[in-house]
Order: sequence, then structure tokens, then C-alpha cells
Amino acid sequence: MESIWNVVHDCDTEDGSPTCWAKRASHPTYGQFVWISQYSDGEYAVEVIPVNDIKVLVTCKSLSGAKRWVTINIG
Repeated sequence: MESIWNVVHDCDTEDGSPTCWAKRASHPTYGQFVWISQYSDGEYAVEVIPVNDIKVLVTCKSLSGAKRWVTINIG
């Protein structure tokens, strides 16, 4: 599995700060990709699109925490 997170620049703030990251997951339940989105309150949501709907799996207090959660729980 790919362990490199890519910034989704379409979601950057006006000043160019990233707010969304993605990586290939190829998970049988969660689909091909997993995203981490930074919310306006500063928390980070781990999101997947299992079939036809976005599903937030967990919300973390840091980007590194969200990445760690994905590594442990999705791969």
C-alpha cells in the first residue's frame, strides 16, 4: 500500500495552506482512496467513499494523529 500522502491543492485556503490530503488505500470496505480533511475548528477528519457517499470514520486533533489512525486501521 502506498504510504505517501498527497496534498489536494484544490482544497487549499486562499493563502495556499493545505486543508486536504489523500492517498491510495485499495481497501475492500473503504474503497480506493482515503482523505484527511482539516475542519475549520482545527480537527482532522479521516474520510472515505465506500460506495456512493462520503463517510467520516474518525476525527483527530492533529494531522499526524489522523495519518497514524489510517496506518493502524486501514493500512
